[in-house]
This record gives sequence, structure tokens and C-alpha cells, in this order.
Amino acid sequence: MDRLKGGLLGYWKLAGDARDHSGNDHHGRPHGVDFSVAGPGGRPGTAARFDGIDDCVEVAHHPSLALGKDPFTLTAWVRVEEDHSDVIGDIAGKYDPASRRGLNLYLNTSSPGYNAHGDSRHLHFGIDNAMDSAWEDCGVLHATNTYVSALTIFAGQLYAAQADAMGDGSQACHVWRYAGGQEWVDCGRVSPDLGQRSAYALIVHRGQLYCGTGRQDWVVSGPDHCSFVHVYRYLGGTEWEDLGQVGRNYRILSLASFQGDLYCGTDVCHPLIHPDSCRVFRHRGGTEWEDCGRPGDQRHVFSLMVHDGQLYAGGNGPIHRYLGGAEWEYLGTPLGNTQVHCLQVYRGDLWTGTWPQGHIARYAHGQTWEDMGLVGDLRPSLRERINEINDLTVHNGSFFAGVIPKGEVYRYQGGGQWEMMRRLLANPGYDPGHVDSWARVPCITAFGGMLYAGTGTCRGYAEEKPLPEAGRVYRTRIGQAVAHEHDLGNGWHQVAAVREADRLVLYLDGRQVAGSAPFAGSCYDLQTTAPLHLGFGAVDYFSGNLAEVRLYGRALNPEEVAALARP
Repeated sequence: MDRLKGGLLGYWKLAGDARDHSGNDHHGRPHGVDFSVAGPGGRPGTAARFDGIDDCVEVAHHPSLALGKDPFTLTAWVRVEEDHSDVIGDIAGKYDPASRRGLNLYLNTSSPGYNAHGDSRHLHFGIDNAMDSAWEDCGVLHATNTYVSALTIFAGQLYAAQADAMGDGSQACHVWRYAGGQEWVDCGRVSPDLGQRSAYALIVHRGQLYCGTGRQDWVVSGPDHCSFVHVYRYLGGTEWEDLGQVGRNYRILSLASFQGDLYCGTDVCHPLIHPDSCRVFRHRGGTEWEDCGRPGDQRHVFSLMVHDGQLYAGGNGPIHRYLGGAEWEYLGTPLGNTQVHCLQVYRGDLWTGTWPQGHIARYAHGQTWEDMGLVGDLRPSLRERINEINDLTVHNGSFFAGVIPKGEVYRYQGGGQWEMMRRLLANPGYDPGHVDSWARVPCITAFGGMLYAGTGTCRGYAEEKPLPEAGRVYRTRIGQAVAHEHDLGNGWHQVAAVREADRLVLYLDGRQVAGSAPFAGSCYDLQTTAPLHLGFGAVDYFSGNLAEVRLYGRALNPEEVAALARP
């Protein structure tokens, strides 16, 4: 093992303390970390437990930790729980969000649009120096579909939900799998009932892909136009299993995996509300769903999110926290908005996007939300702003928002400021006074180291000749990133993130699981005075156990990585 000492910049065993055992004295400062847990070898006191709420280890910057343009390797032993109730978060990061410079190593899963995260544990590694690529067109799901309802990753593949299609409904309510380029593979009509027009919500739960149905076009969402909604489980090919009707509702807007159970947020979008409409339900097996109550006096449960051991729901204004049974706690109405369409976790905090002014807010405490800026069409001539935040997601250190009414993607700049990255729909007929001319970005997610975004018209009804950019998926590269998008699994795993001179390589348990295409290494100077954090970063505080964290100022070869993977 002497060869593994060469180039070692820091070595934090996390066995009883956060001291550096490399001989370089880069000792860490622990914040609330439990150092008593058993490590990969099973001996107590050889690993650290991070609670996912506010635990981390901070290693102050030192010139010898400045990675610059040079190769490096970051390794760690990682353990997470199966039935988690939090965004898992960051293993390690040395990243400055203001300059968008540094490295990120984290566990995360898809942000499908409106939904909470699924429970798959995907491994991501990225570097950035404020580098973006041009947006690429990844194709259309169906020629007459105008709206991509959700994007999510299942078993290493990207899946997309389709809102509608022209005709009798047989071509509507489909889910598609991305095949590269501009090609999509049809995974079948989710429901045999032609009255269910939209494949709406997608989520991965306990190793399976689930879809909630509905009708995106709210004008014709009701008893005269569509059937009550169901949830379905994907069986492969074009086959779906019916898991039953969920209340008396016409849209399933959100799904969540929380403490081992599948939850569902519903909506009627119709004046006639039945007692089991607009509520949250929990799957009890087979085709049975348990009523978990209505969050306040909501007419819509637009979004669900898990964070710090709690389940949150957003609807028409207020946000609530689930207390169990059928009880919900009111947490305020962020900035006086009337609708909450998305909830997300960024840098350890719960954030939300709102309508109609386009505020993005961060939860502070009690019923207090902090204003983190406005996005969208902010012209002073508009008497009432018409901006809606449809999705928020984190990728490679940055925070992104998909927005109505112009179909734009924004990136957070810090200090309440947002930068418009790209308007994905040209939409020459846009009229701020005409809802049917509006466009949106309903879903954003990371896949294969890139950022993907789905587009839609405002109402999402099918059209014979829709806007050319509507109902399509686009992607861009943010810095350089790679990912292993299969579930990490239970127990201890050894992770190694390697920056070579011109590519990134990701290893799991000594085996390469991802690698980037070659890039110009001279463009990625990671010089930053930001501290190195263990157990914290752009996503969240880490929820799980860490041990044996090493940072090398060189790229380890595959044999060296394999040697470190033996406990």
C-alpha cells in the first residue's frame, strides 16, 4: 500500500475524529458528526454518521489543496439507508457557487417535474469553471404532443411522460425511453382506459418505475371529459400494471417515495370536489390506497418533496408538512403566492417556486419564507405578473428553474439573482394577455452528466401542427460531469472520482462505472479558496455514513483504485 501514499494531499479516516492522517495537517472541523459508528470492516468507531440535517466536516482551504488544472482523485467509503426520508446529498465538494468553480461528488436522483425525488441512489461527479455548451435538440415524443410531463431516470435510462396526442386517445398517455440522438422508444400506453389522456407523474420507488395519470389540459379536466386517475407500475416493454384508482380525481400531479412508502398528490381541477378529492394518498399494496388527508383547504396538491425526515406538500398557495395519519401542519404561504408548483432542496435548504409573480423562496422557519428572487417576464408594463416556476433542480453545483410564460431555463447566480440561460421555445405568437400563447419548461433533470429539459405549451393540449419546439426534449452540458445512474444499493461501497488530464472517470467498488468523453483540460481550472466539505455541498447535507476519505493530487490508475476498494 506504500504506492497509495504518493501524491496524497489529505486523508480523513473519520475514525473517532476529523483529523488528517496524510501528514499534511489539513485537519477537519466537524459540525455535529457522530464518529462512533462501525466502518466497512465492522469495527465500531471507524466511520462517521452524518444526519442529513446540518452535519458536515469543513476542511479549510490551503494552497496545497488548490487543484487547479491538475489531475486529482477523491475516494471515500459510503453507506446509505434503503428507506430514507431525505435527499441523500453530497459526499464531498470543493466548490464556489458564485464563480461556478470547483468539484462536486454527490448522491442524488431525478427531479421529474412537480414530483419529489425517487428513492434511487445515483452517484454523480462533476467539475466546472463556468463552462456551458450549446443546447441540443433530443427530439419529440409524438408529433402531435405539445407537452413533456416528466423526465426521470430508471435503471440507467431516461424516461419521459407524454401529455396528450390527437385522435381517440390511443396515442396519448404514453411513456417513452430515450435511445440517443433524437430517437425515443415507445414504452406503451400506460392505461387501457382512453379517458386517461396524460401520463403525468413519474417516479422510481423501490426499484420500480411508477406513473400517475391525468389530463394536463385543465380546461377539459373533469367528469365530462376524462376518467378518474390511476397509478401504474412499469413491467417492461410496453406493459403496465394497474395499481388502482386514487380517490375521485382527474390529475395525479405528484408522487413521492417517503420512508419506504409511495405517496400520491391529487387534483380535480374542477369546481365539484368530492370528499376524497384533492388529497394525499399512500399505496397500501395491490390496488389499495390509504387517505392521508388534505393539506389544509387545498384544491390542488401540485408538489410533494422529502427533506430532513419530513414530507412536504405544496398546492394553491400554502405549504404543509405531514404529521402522520391524516394531519398536516401549515408552514405559511410563501410571499403571498396563489400556487406552488415545485419544491426542491438546494444547499441543505427547502426551496419553492410560485405563481403568479414568479418568486422563488427558501424556507426559513415556522411559517417564514425568504424571497430568493424573481424570474420570468418581468416587464413593468405587466399589471399582474404571469410567471410560474414549474421545476427546480440541482446539477453539478448549479441550481436551475424551468419557467412560464416564455418557456425559459434560468440559473441561480446567488444573492437572489437569476440568469436566463435559454428560451427553449421561440414562440413568435407570444402574447402576455393570452394564456394559450404561453409556453413552459415543465421538467428538468440530469442524465448522463448533462442537463435535460422538457418543453410544453401552457395547457398541453394536442395539436395537429404544434410549435416546432413544443413537446420536445433539449439538453446542455454544465461543466464536465459523469454519473452512475443505477441504484447504489445497501451496505458499504467504495467510491472513487478521478480527474485525468482530459477526462473524468467514476469508479464504484473498484470497477469503472462511468467515463466522460475527452475535453480540453486547460479550460477547467478549479482554483478556488472555498473550503473542502465532507458531507455537504450544492445538493444537501449528507444522510448516511462516510469513512476513509482520501484526496490525491494525481489520477490513480485502475489497479490503485481497486486496491483501495478492499476494506
